[in-house]
Amino acid sequence: MADMEIRLVDGRADAHFKDFVVQTSGGVAPSPFDLFIVSLGTCAALTAAGYCRSRKLSTEGMKLLVDVDRDPGTKLATKIKMELVLPEDFPAEHRDRVARAANACFVKKHLYEQPEFELTVS
Repeated sequence: MADMEIRLVDGRADAHFKDFVVQTSGGVAPSPFDLFIVSLGTCAALTAAGYCRSRKLSTEGMKLLVDVDRDPGTKLATKIKMELVLPEDFPAEHRDRVARAANACFVKKHLYEQPEFELTVS
């Protein structure tokens, strides 16, 4: 049994995963590339939140901003910039550590340790 099933419906791709259906298209739903950027950003934010939770630090007001620079010719991302915005009263001694935690998110690690891709046709 596959971990995910992608069904093509009316010009979009619906990803059926666990109990969720994620719709993708360039028009009415995020594109696959948008979902990739969302995955990177939410992973970094949740990893930072996990660091805070394990140390009983408040995440109230914390947010992550993401900006993507793209090559105008190829449209490929050339730089993905993330800014972790911390609450004003966030303890100074944890700033660098929470940034390192966010930078080490599981999704981002896959860019450094690339999986092997395999496609078969049936």
